[in-house]
Amino acid sequence: MRSEFTNTVWTLAGLKSVANAADRLGMDSLRPARTFYEELRASFLAAAKKEMVRHPDGFDYLPMLAHDDPAWREADPWNRPRPQTAQWALSHAIFPGVAFEKDDPIVAGHIALLQSCTREDVPAETGWLWHDSVWTYNASFAAHVYLWAGLPDWADRTFHGFLNHASPLFCWREEQPLQHALVGQDWGDMPHNWASAECVRYLRHMLLLEDGPRMRLLDGMIPANFSPRQPFRLEHTPTRFGRVTLQIEPVINKGWKLDFSVEPALHAETVEVPISIGGQQFDRVLGAKHQIQGRNVLVDPEAREWTGFWR
Repeated sequence: MRSEFTNTVWTLAGLKSVANAADRLGMDSLRPARTFYEELRASFLAAAKKEMVRHPDGFDYLPMLAHDDPAWREADPWNRPRPQTAQWALSHAIFPGVAFEKDDPIVAGHIALLQSCTREDVPAETGWLWHDSVWTYNASFAAHVYLWAGLPDWADRTFHGFLNHASPLFCWREEQPLQHALVGQDWGDMPHNWASAECVRYLRHMLLLEDGPRMRLLDGMIPANFSPRQPFRLEHTPTRFGRVTLQIEPVINKGWKLDFSVEPALHAETVEVPISIGGQQFDRVLGAKHQIQGRNVLVDPEAREWTGFWR
């Protein structure tokens, strides 16, 4: 029992999902979840405003332990938490929980904090081991936050950092020391199957990300992904909008073609693709209406099949 935010932000993520499902399915028995979510969120935001801390690097962030937690006042600095300690729950509430808007100061501070503690391409000292250690698959949580926030380069770097912390047998320990750490600590399960699942989750989301009512296609792809000029394919992947099949493949003159189909359960508010992929610019869509909005192409979300071209 302590003054902390991890349980609160994780509960917010869960309550929002329950409340949205209740609204969509008309389940009156679960309507109190919406009230509870709004009340808890209001209390959390009021407390978070008081608990924000200025980082030495010049940004404000929300620590997961409140100011009155005695751990901050440990006589030996070695035993004090790090600013990034236990930020995993906030990562989950940001995405996939989508409990905050992208311009929320809590989100901005969280991202700046993750970037500031990155070592060996992954956030360091975020878990139980605070000294020159990494919680390996916490890197995937961070990579997903970057994806959702529209930072594909940081997402790709962090995901590759996660992959590079696998064992020679391509599995992961939960926490382990950095390569040049002077303290050789280990903690947690080995092999850790949650970490293995994070591989699949990220690879799918770099191709198709469900962002609330939006379906964002290819948003995690960076130019280097297209250099080998090899196809990428998802087949009947389950989404809240129905099962989606998509394939992005190279065509002549260095262009690319995206084939998309969905077996709909619920229409997305928008279906979005980048206006530029692999150095090639959007050309046209066959089989659906579309419009260009900033750096994205919005394709008619009611279209069940269409093909897009970049050249």
